[in-house]
Amino acid sequence: MDKAFIFYCSPAGTTRHVAEVIKKTVADYKQPVSICELGRDAKKAAEIIAEVTDSKQRICLFIGSPVYSSHALPLIMDLIAKLPLKADAYAVPFVTWGAATSGIALAEMGEALQQRGYKLAGAARIVAVHSLMWEVENPAGKGHPDSEDDALIRELVTGIENNLLKSAPPQLPQSVLNYQSEAVTAEMKQQNLELARKFLPPREVNRELCTQCGICADSCPVAALTLEPYPTYAENCILCFNCMRCCPENAIEADLSPAHEMVRIRYEKYKESPLSKIFLPD
Repeated sequence: MDKAFIFYCSPAGTTRHVAEVIKKTVADYKQPVSICELGRDAKKAAEIIAEVTDSKQRICLFIGSPVYSSHALPLIMDLIAKLPLKADAYAVPFVTWGAATSGIALAEMGEALQQRGYKLAGAARIVAVHSLMWEVENPAGKGHPDSEDDALIRELVTGIENNLLKSAPPQLPQSVLNYQSEAVTAEMKQQNLELARKFLPPREVNRELCTQCGICADSCPVAALTLEPYPTYAENCILCFNCMRCCPENAIEADLSPAHEMVRIRYEKYKESPLSKIFLPD
């Protein structure tokens, strides 16, 4: 590749970790790379997308999302839908998931990228500690991503770099990413963040504890939280509970135990193996 671009969103930090490993590995090959965390810096995102649009070289986009309600985050899919059509561009979708299910996020991302004309150079699903279980002693995905996961990511980037040196680089068939059964895929297509709102617990702001410090708003990965003067949520909230996790006063309260039980149920139901996997063309 002549240049790599990395776009991601990372409420809990694990997708950011994968993105940083990708960035370092690309840099180790002496290739230029630009990285952007979506949802936090709209100006930078616009600048990098403009660079993608103007590029005349062979580029590769790495696009990462955590799996929420079996899908990639809406702002990730929105980004893909707005990508410029490119004649000689490749893309690599990657997801992190909390050991309950990796859903159909990779399949949907891969299909959307191909619809925009991007050739799939590879893909990855990387297991991570479940983002809603930070208070649990033994959370799903505990200890991940770990050194073995990082090694897989480096292997992915190395494989892509070697393939893109070829005059006619091999492409990953999108069908490879349809690894869920037809029945499971149909079930997961019915899931979304709006349905998740019905079973996830409401957040309550304890005004006696809240100091209006703004850390919750600064920590929101999609800029969906403002102080008016207490925390208020916009419709684009993705239910990551990052505000609750980051509040130094524990002023944002919710009982997450039902969600913890749901994670365990889904883990037993789907039992995906291997937990982390990379996909490269044969």
